[in-house]
Amino acid sequence: MIPLQKSAIGVYTAIIWGLLLFFLAHTGGLFAQNPTSGGSSADAKQQPAKKEPPIELLPGAGVLIGDVVKGENVRKVLMDSLTKAQIGFRQGGAMMFCDSAIQYIGRNVVHAFGRIYLIDADSTTAVGDSLFYDGNTRIARLRGNVVLRDKDKTVTTNRLDYNLATKIANYSGGGMVQDDSSRLTSRIGYYNTITKVANFRGNVYYQSPETELSGDTLTYNARSKIVYFNSRTRIKTRNGDIITDKGEYNTVLGKSNFKGRTKIDTDEYTISGDVLDYDRVMERGFAKGNVEFYNKRDNFIILGDFTRYDGVPETSQVYGNAVLISPQKNSKDTLFLAADTLISYKEAPLADSLPAIKKLTAYRNVRIYRSDFQSKCDSLGYHLNDSTIFFYYDPVIWTKGSQLVAKDISVRMKNGQIDSMSLQEKAFVISQDTLLNFNQIKGKNIDAKFYKGELRKVFVSGNGESIFHVLEQDTLFMGLNYVKCSDMIITFNDSAQLQDILFIKQPEGKFIPPHEIKQENKYLDDFNWRSSEKPAKGVVLGIHAANQYRSGDLKGALMIVDDFFKVFLKGDRLIFYRTDADEADIKPEFFVHVYPKNKNDLPIDKRKTGYENLDFRFPAKQLQNRTAKHDLVLPEFKAARVVIGQYGAKKKILWQKSYNFR
Repeated sequence: MIPLQKSAIGVYTAIIWGLLLFFLAHTGGLFAQNPTSGGSSADAKQQPAKKEPPIELLPGAGVLIGDVVKGENVRKVLMDSLTKAQIGFRQGGAMMFCDSAIQYIGRNVVHAFGRIYLIDADSTTAVGDSLFYDGNTRIARLRGNVVLRDKDKTVTTNRLDYNLATKIANYSGGGMVQDDSSRLTSRIGYYNTITKVANFRGNVYYQSPETELSGDTLTYNARSKIVYFNSRTRIKTRNGDIITDKGEYNTVLGKSNFKGRTKIDTDEYTISGDVLDYDRVMERGFAKGNVEFYNKRDNFIILGDFTRYDGVPETSQVYGNAVLISPQKNSKDTLFLAADTLISYKEAPLADSLPAIKKLTAYRNVRIYRSDFQSKCDSLGYHLNDSTIFFYYDPVIWTKGSQLVAKDISVRMKNGQIDSMSLQEKAFVISQDTLLNFNQIKGKNIDAKFYKGELRKVFVSGNGESIFHVLEQDTLFMGLNYVKCSDMIITFNDSAQLQDILFIKQPEGKFIPPHEIKQENKYLDDFNWRSSEKPAKGVVLGIHAANQYRSGDLKGALMIVDDFFKVFLKGDRLIFYRTDADEADIKPEFFVHVYPKNKNDLPIDKRKTGYENLDFRFPAKQLQNRTAKHDLVLPEFKAARVVIGQYGAKKKILWQKSYNFR
């Protein structure tokens, strides 16, 4: 045996690996063939029933000692103390080198120790502190500081089983797989050196210059650079985060196809759905099933069955049960807008110095709800820059006891309330007084001004007519005032009662006392009080009303806590959820104490307390549209119960609840 000098280690290692690769080419592979088998015994069963050649001790070994261990003849081989040459073994074309070994000749097994080297002709290498090699099953079990290398990857772990027959390796005590530009760590790993496909389970973390990925289960193809996953997975890129339950992701092209509940979160927007395709480079996404689109800059959410998003130009289209939820500036109120189709987009500004024009259009069966404002029409345009809404095709608006209709209507919002309204062609305004009488104004066109959401002034141009019920101190009916005038200006007081009428042209009018009023005197032609059509909040939200327009993450989840925060259990995840939340609600620290069914499942340092502690604080960005949502993954052990709550100042418990698992 030639002594292994330090200066010759590089060349010598290359030669050894070349011989081992030749052997592997004839006998097989690296991590367990069946990733679900989890052990080398399964590998052994998969091997052909042919008799393998015996393991040969290479000439030049140091010291040979014959011995009997438990009735079995063995050969102990020790390194020569003078030459320091390593001991070599060969089986077919594979070679292994070590400092000392025990060879079980009858069983065709070698147990080797110290500076282990396995060599493969295609440059795949493996080193470690010790090796147990079974020549019949072709399985090598390397332990201690194990490093396996091929042309594409380096695997580092403390426990590696290498199946030379299938060219598959697996580790179960934690390991890392690296190449020139990426790194992956996990608790369990399987890697095929031929196909370059690896499977990983338990605390999986992948990192490359463009991507970070964390989850519990994934498969990675080193050749195609595609990641496949079947458990809750978070992908972080320069453009944003992707959170999904199932799908695949191309780490080079940035293209993904997700078939489990998925959310894409960027600085500008969030998209989530049950199925989602996304192109990171083109910033283009398609989602369907419980879809949510959240525009962070303009602070609105769009829900629906299907959505398509194009980052360039920035356009989102939502179809099927589409709902816009828009908190109003300078107001705690929220606007809900539903339609068959909603499209949000940008138009180029009129000048370079001006901001882009942001618009939203709604088509078919449009309904709007706000606590002080409701409407319905067939189509609508919403200019977000100046908060102007345009209503088309039989629009009708209800606001604080008034109903307004026309062929076309536009509404200007200011500080979260209606500032002005323009009714074009066949305009008709109806308002109820304190005695529920119908005051009416009609004309060709009507412009209305509001103050704090109350109708204050009406400008009528063309074919003007009005009927007003005259009241004394809002309670005593004095009579009915009918006026016909082409143009007029009507003002109202703080109680929305008639204050003054200014007639621009020669008016025709009459006052009718109560005892002379007939039924035909009470209504103008085309009068139609349509309050029964007024949409309620639940009607506007439609199917989204049942879940309070929350994320589809809660679909199929079980509520286990109903308190200051609602807490849902879905699989191995706890989901914290609350609407109408403020920052003060999520700033305090939350705690989750998970008690195992078997106390031995806890780490030794946790067994005294008896539970796993999952304290956390809400990320600030988790408060969207006054809705707080956050989730965390439970430990892998079987839980008996969880105690969930929230701390105040000086760790004082604000609230806590306990849930027992079945």
